[in-house]
Amino acid sequence: MTTTLRIAVLVSTARHPVSGQPVRSSSDAAAFELACGLAPPGRLTVLSAGMTGKEHLEEYLGLGVEAIEVLTVAATADVLPALLARVKGFDLVLCGMRSDGQSASGMLPYLLAEGLGVPLVGDVLEATANHRTLTVRQFLPKGMRRRLEVSLPAVLAVHPRAPQTRQYAYARARAGRVTYVAGALGGGPAAPAWQFEPATRRPRPLKAKVVQSGHSRMMGAIGGDAGARGGQVVKQGSAEQKAQILLDYLREHRLIDF
Repeated sequence: MTTTLRIAVLVSTARHPVSGQPVRSSSDAAAFELACGLAPPGRLTVLSAGMTGKEHLEEYLGLGVEAIEVLTVAATADVLPALLARVKGFDLVLCGMRSDGQSASGMLPYLLAEGLGVPLVGDVLEATANHRTLTVRQFLPKGMRRRLEVSLPAVLAVHPRAPQTRQYAYARARAGRVTYVAGALGGGPAAPAWQFEPATRRPRPLKAKVVQSGHSRMMGAIGGDAGARGGQVVKQGSAEQKAQILLDYLREHRLIDF
């Protein structure tokens, strides 16, 4: 483990899926814990961008963050220019894959790496430092894992399933500090406004209900019974004739009532 690296950790507030109250992001909390394995918490630079109050960041302070620097930008402004200006020159930047319940496009790690001109490793579970290189373990689907070596400087996007063992402590939350610094203004277009609304059920697909025996379903699956497929392919005839066949099918299965 080395303590000479300049490491920045980006954190953001999330919304509880039921109450809507601000909580810590699981990915960002995992990024902070991974950073604590590379350097002591007191040597980490923890950053947040936007109009965020201390009460929204209190859960990170309770995990052991000694100080959080908030880059204040306008509510409609893009936070990327402010973050790029602040983390320039750092050896390692850690963040979550995406914020939870916010403008969670998942593009921030990629835009940061592109703006800094450094490599990006996504879905990181673990990382160990050896001078100017990192050995990381990456999450892959279906339980697969992969080890990579990346040269510093770099950006690591941490997966939510990365180990999280640090516990919240009220005394640490009260002792932590939040400072506010004016963020750099970007010359690009303003970030789009995000609108929150309750989630709705996905529409159910329109599907005909066909009652068949087990033997008929098996024959239809293996293609041995053409009549058990419940449909037909119409290639001949005029457009009116094809439309009539479609209407007859919908009426037969009571999908329409006219």
